[in-house]
Amino acid sequence: MKLKEVNHRSNDFFKILPQDWQEIIRRIWDKVKSTSTIYAIVEEDSIIAGGIVFNEKLPEMTEFEIERGQPFFDLDYGYIGFLWVAESRRNEQLGTKWLSLLKGHNLKQGFWLTVEEENLKKFYEKNGFKTIAQSEDKENMEWLCVYEPDIKQY
Repeated sequence: MKLKEVNHRSNDFFKILPQDWQEIIRRIWDKVKSTSTIYAIVEEDSIIAGGIVFNEKLPEMTEFEIERGQPFFDLDYGYIGFLWVAESRRNEQLGTKWLSLLKGHNLKQGFWLTVEEENLKKFYEKNGFKTIAQSEDKENMEWLCVYEPDIKQY
């Protein structure tokens, strides 16, 4: 399995996302596509899993994401968003595989993201991310997770 850059097939990637995510990304894509990369796992020309690495602030970030995430943009860490596995390919560990391939593709690259569900926080922690911040809004919880490459090995 390989990770492919598929910005030229953005609509194919957007189609595998949940409807509400499709609406969000389609609304902002023209503003962010020049500084963002869609990475996908493609099998027999079908996108079966993918996500987007953003290199600058998104138009629709929360106050928590902007406040706590800006230092990571300043360090040139990529912001991971819209990571999704096609419904028909669930339970094949493709999310974990995507993250592993992404980290292998960009050996010296750090990444960060936010999650709103505690089980997703655990998923990212299992995949090498550290949770470093939690929002104070108890009704709309968010956690900021960071992956830092092991630069010492280079």
